[in-house]
Amino acid sequence: MHLRPAAVLLALGLTLATATGCAEQVRGSASPDPKAVEQSTAPSTTSRKPQRSATPSKPTAPTAPKQGDVKIGTKKKATGLETCGVLKPADIEAATGGKSSADGGCIHTVTNPSAVITQLVTIPDVVDQEGEKKQIDIGGNTAWQVAASKEDCQVTVMLTDDPAVITPAFSVSVLAIDDLDTCGTALKLATEGFNRIPNA
Repeated sequence: MHLRPAAVLLALGLTLATATGCAEQVRGSASPDPKAVEQSTAPSTTSRKPQRSATPSKPTAPTAPKQGDVKIGTKKKATGLETCGVLKPADIEAATGGKSSADGGCIHTVTNPSAVITQLVTIPDVVDQEGEKKQIDIGGNTAWQVAASKEDCQVTVMLTDDPAVITPAFSVSVLAIDDLDTCGTALKLATEGFNRIPNA
């Protein structure tokens, strides 16, 4: 399967922009709009159905999809990290044997073999991803490998289990245009990045 590099880069860029935009914590508290119109709770005179009285119930907290038990053998620094700067072009080139055309950042385009590699300190979104999922271990921490296809594999490793941390994981995704062991490369790069991130 041959994909056009521009289309691949555009798709990855939009995905990363969406993920990065969702990773920002907003401080403050919610309050109603003072200009909002309050709706009447009086029953309508044209209604033919009798109104039922509802007993008040406790609101239920929204539950996030579970990714399984998270094991943290080595707690890593997860705040204050450069979102896209953990891996360097030399790391990408060593793992792929190709030439990286990026000088850092989230997206690395590689030639010989042709591939697009993304790196991101992020939220673990394994539950929502499609593909063959496998829970693995990197440095004593829970990690997941998701292979959407032979050409597309992502490895995400947890950095911490602290619920206050917004982006508690490091993820590497490999999309190959030429023949490349995508899951092996993603695992090698995720492990390299994990080892480079300072311990907490």
